[in-house]
Amino acid sequence: MNDGPDAAAPTRRGALARALIGWAVLTLGVQFSITIAQLIRARVAAGPAFVPVLQAVLTPMIVVPAIVILRRRLDRRPLRGAGGIGLARRWPAAAGTGAAVGLGAGALVWAPAFWAGWIRLDHFDPTALITFLAVNTIVLLLYEALPEELALRGYGWSTMREAWSPLAATATITVLFCFNMVPGNLIRAAVSVLLPGVEMTGFPLAPSGADPIVYLTQMLIFGLALIAARRLPLPGALTAAIAFHVTVLTINRVLLGGLRWIDSGVRTGLAAPEVAALTLVYPVVGGVLFILIRRWLERRTEIRAGASGPTER
Repeated sequence: MNDGPDAAAPTRRGALARALIGWAVLTLGVQFSITIAQLIRARVAAGPAFVPVLQAVLTPMIVVPAIVILRRRLDRRPLRGAGGIGLARRWPAAAGTGAAVGLGAGALVWAPAFWAGWIRLDHFDPTALITFLAVNTIVLLLYEALPEELALRGYGWSTMREAWSPLAATATITVLFCFNMVPGNLIRAAVSVLLPGVEMTGFPLAPSGADPIVYLTQMLIFGLALIAARRLPLPGALTAAIAFHVTVLTINRVLLGGLRWIDSGVRTGLAAPEVAALTLVYPVVGGVLFILIRRWLERRTEIRAGASGPTER
């Protein structure tokens, strides 16, 4: 498709509207995948991993093509290169940087906690851990990291950056990230009104069992760190956010006992409940590392540009 005359940058209002559309595509796609998986689960005999695995298959099948269509057909903008949404064929360096920052920040936060006795290792099953890492990584990548980063930090943030400042784009996308559950709640509320016998209990802003304030704080901090990863001046910078997303959540889940449907093979004990607040410190450290790396890369580019420029005689 031609990305020439029809590819003019959107107005501010248009950019905001398209970011909201991308957010709606993500949240509705996730909600549809949850609903479909639960309906199928009610009709077949399957284990506890059936629903999350099926959701991981369905979500990218809904969200990814929709975002590609929005970018190419509605916006008439490229997916890669200058003006793209953070994708590139030369993505391994960005993805490796995101994973490395996730591992490095995890070591800086959790290793001292073990050394200080704030956390103790009570149980370790290598086989269960390997199984968890394999299954969790695939499900986490397909169900959460890939669709969320593509729709929000990819399509939404990149579209807003064409008409707004980085601060405005970052604030908008982070707020949308924090309130990912709102469209799903609206759907359930509509269903409860239209269909008799279906009840809507409350309008939760956090998953069941989670404290809303803690959850929103986690989403805010994590969302800002993911934006910092997305802003790396590297080809395929969006994959840095995807890799960081997967790495951080994987490490947290391993240390905190896995998920309800799969055991991580690791059991830890906390010296005090407040130690769990390190899950908030972790993405902060990662975000700071991304900012430092970005500034270093930008400085290196400036030096190289100056060295290759014309010289005075």
